[in-house]
Amino acid sequence: MDLKQQLDDLRKFVWEEREANYAKLTEIWDKPLSQKLESGESQRISNITVEDKHHLLVTLGGGESRFREGDMLCLHLGNVPHTSFVRQASIEAEQEGEWLLYVFDLDPDAVTTISEPCFADPDSMDQRHFFEKAFDDLASTPIGTDVVLPLLAGRLDASYIYPDNYDKAADIAEERGLNDSQIDAVGKGVAAQYLSCIQGPPGTGKTKVISLIAKLLAEEGHAILITSHTHMAINNALNKVAKEGVTTAKVGALSGTKGLDATIPRCDYAIDWEDKPDNGYVIGATPFATCSERLESFEFDTIIFDEASQITVPLAVMAMRKGKRFVFVGDHKQLPPVVLSKSVLDGESYSVFSRLVLGNSSTAAMLKQTYRMNSDLSHWPSQQYYNGNLVAVGENANRQFMLPTRPQRHMACLSSSHSLVFIKSPGINARTSSASEAELVVDIIANAVEAGMPLENVGVVTPFRNHGKNIKGVLADKFGMNTAKTVVTDTVERMQGQEREMIILSLCSTDVQFISAVASFFFQAERLNVAITRAMTKLVIIGPELSATFSVDSNEQLLLEGIEAYRSLVNAAYYHSIGE
Repeated sequence: MDLKQQLDDLRKFVWEEREANYAKLTEIWDKPLSQKLESGESQRISNITVEDKHHLLVTLGGGESRFREGDMLCLHLGNVPHTSFVRQASIEAEQEGEWLLYVFDLDPDAVTTISEPCFADPDSMDQRHFFEKAFDDLASTPIGTDVVLPLLAGRLDASYIYPDNYDKAADIAEERGLNDSQIDAVGKGVAAQYLSCIQGPPGTGKTKVISLIAKLLAEEGHAILITSHTHMAINNALNKVAKEGVTTAKVGALSGTKGLDATIPRCDYAIDWEDKPDNGYVIGATPFATCSERLESFEFDTIIFDEASQITVPLAVMAMRKGKRFVFVGDHKQLPPVVLSKSVLDGESYSVFSRLVLGNSSTAAMLKQTYRMNSDLSHWPSQQYYNGNLVAVGENANRQFMLPTRPQRHMACLSSSHSLVFIKSPGINARTSSASEAELVVDIIANAVEAGMPLENVGVVTPFRNHGKNIKGVLADKFGMNTAKTVVTDTVERMQGQEREMIILSLCSTDVQFISAVASFFFQAERLNVAITRAMTKLVIIGPELSATFSVDSNEQLLLEGIEAYRSLVNAAYYHSIGE
């Protein structure tokens, strides 16, 4: 591909995404307020207190919204375009009935004069100027024209690995007790001339690999940037790196420090990091920070991208223009980036990891041993997604789900004899919520708890927020509101990276026409992979039992393969009839 055309395509992608995102927001804003409050697309606010020049403490007025920590909101009096008084506020923290909002450009007078009920709707920020700056740099700097753009176009030979560096890093990794695939990943991550792509399937220890790569490079004097699409991913990686004794700091706003170890210094701007050594350090920051005063004057020897399979190419190049070599760690068999537009980029090019790993096999490595799932649970995803290469190892490999006492109901489902269980969804014509299935999910959990399993060992995954809300309500009725929150109940997108002893995948839908209409979402391979690989010893799938005549009006090969994969998974499970 011509390098200019590549830049033009990236610019068009960013523009189309912005337009699609604004259209989606406008559609929500234009809905009747009562409808949005019912669906959770809007949240009633009963009180607002100005905490300081950037923070508001908001008391919620009842109901359960869709909003979570990190989401961006606008506050308004009932009509977003005409009565907004706070824009681009992000939820920094949430607790029972309250949000702490961070607002960069806060006008206290606009808030303190509000005396009538107000509401929160989703909002966004136009970030095109960040991308344009990055693209201009790519077109005019040696790192852009000689490395980054040719690398993305497949025109740069990125196959070279410095053999002495590889051997030294591999020896250290072996001494540290890493397994063979982890040793290879560390060696390539340290020694590749330009690029290393490390595929980390569920539970394979990718953060351990990242931290050792960072340690070894820092000891060689490298300035390293660890970045990702979320602050949480960056913070998790920094915590592990800091435990290796590497000099580490987080650059960014206070609102991005959730989960960050308190011993790691945080700076609004990297230039303010008082204890920064001349070399041999790690900074954690988002790609956007490299286009702002936070990091704009800094350059790095190595840039490590965590959860790279969820990072779009434009977002990646924003950070890449500040580096000399790149380590991408992700898994293109798990969730891809969220893309709203029908982009000029084809599907495989949305994710920078997919784009690079497929064309650079010599510097790619795959972590092949999972320490999360037992052997029974790892077998199906290994065969379906990883060509049989994913193998359960460690103390969990042969461990089985075991309750201290005999459950009163669902005995076969909760038996140690069956790690993978399928239950046909109850009821008929359910779409995005099912009261009967929510009751069934909680009944299974309650029986496991009564038989001695700690509640915190359970997680529930569902495709639909409405259904998750129903399950949370039934859990609260059964265990009490505070205790029920011990059970992580969330959508697939929010569950990636988490694990529990027992996972219940509640698919909810039984309306065949609806399932056909949303089939590309419902049967998406990456979503199914994430959903079923959260469990350690017990996975209970409650879902539709597809008839032999079920079909969709599509010739899309990936969709048809996804439907067959679901059928295969159901066939591989123990079939549990309600009442056993």
